[in-house]
Amino acid sequence: MTRISRNTFLAGLTAGVLVVTLGLPGVATAVPQARTGSACTLRPLPLPADLNGQARAVDPTGRFIAGPGYRVDGEDRQPLLLLWATRPGVWNQPRLTVVEFQTEPQVDSINRYGVAIGTAYVGDVHRPWRYTQGRLEWLPVPPVVANVSVHSINARGDIVGSGAVEETETALPLLWPADRPGTVEVIDSPPHYGAVEIFDDGTIVGGTGVSGWVRHPDGTTDRFTVPGARWVYVYGARGNWAVGRFGIGSEDEDSTPVRWDLRTGVATALHPALGFPQAVNSQGVVLGTRVVDHGDRLVSLPGAIPDVQIVISGGIADDGLVVGYVNGGTRLLPARWTDC
Repeated sequence: MTRISRNTFLAGLTAGVLVVTLGLPGVATAVPQARTGSACTLRPLPLPADLNGQARAVDPTGRFIAGPGYRVDGEDRQPLLLLWATRPGVWNQPRLTVVEFQTEPQVDSINRYGVAIGTAYVGDVHRPWRYTQGRLEWLPVPPVVANVSVHSINARGDIVGSGAVEETETALPLLWPADRPGTVEVIDSPPHYGAVEIFDDGTIVGGTGVSGWVRHPDGTTDRFTVPGARWVYVYGARGNWAVGRFGIGSEDEDSTPVRWDLRTGVATALHPALGFPQAVNSQGVVLGTRVVDHGDRLVSLPGAIPDVQIVISGGIADDGLVVGYVNGGTRLLPARWTDC
């Protein structure tokens, strides 16, 4: 991420770039066209016939993919963690590793070395976990928080997430530093919402109910928002970009997907067809629920046929590889999409 001065960053938040139909100054409008004749191709991930599974996370290089799954054995349902790995140059032959879990895992992120993280519901609380080199381990949690969740892991192994403080009904952004194993720290940042991404250089991105924030490696923090918005949520970030949604009414009313340029703080309202932004890659390409937004065009993920098959995206790599899953009627099947 390119570092800018605080004044330059804040100036970008209030500059009147364009006035959109929503009536919000300082928000550029993106009106991508639907792409025709796309080479976007659905490629199923290998999965044994007795398993159901999803692909929910992919590392920036596209080599490692992770997601939850389960095996039905009689009346029992065995929760699983599913991990796919490809060798350089042999992307079409992913190798599957199946890990048994005591409870259904939520898979949130995986780094370029195949270290996966997520959250599981254990003992009436959410607990964060990490899987690395064939070993599953529970991460420590601060004594003052409950229902801790992790959201992102960088190449170094640093992890960020959030924890709920029930007494004050707030959340704290949390960091599990790779160079201090077995520890967890509260991040010095704007309060009330957790950290959603950590970059390889240590930059952390998070969001509150009214703005997002960037904490730089030197400890300084900048905010970004949408001028005129009553609330803002940040869902993901990568490189110079962050994505989320905002609203001008209550949170129960319609919202608009948005992408921020972290170099300037300028917000771009995305096409409503995007749905909920799932992720953004280093090129600024935004992944929606069933479409990919390139800025000048939308590309639908093949298989999104109403009343026939359901497609749900999970993550996008820097080369544009998309992962997710499809509902084929009787099974949940993990999938990749290429050239989208």
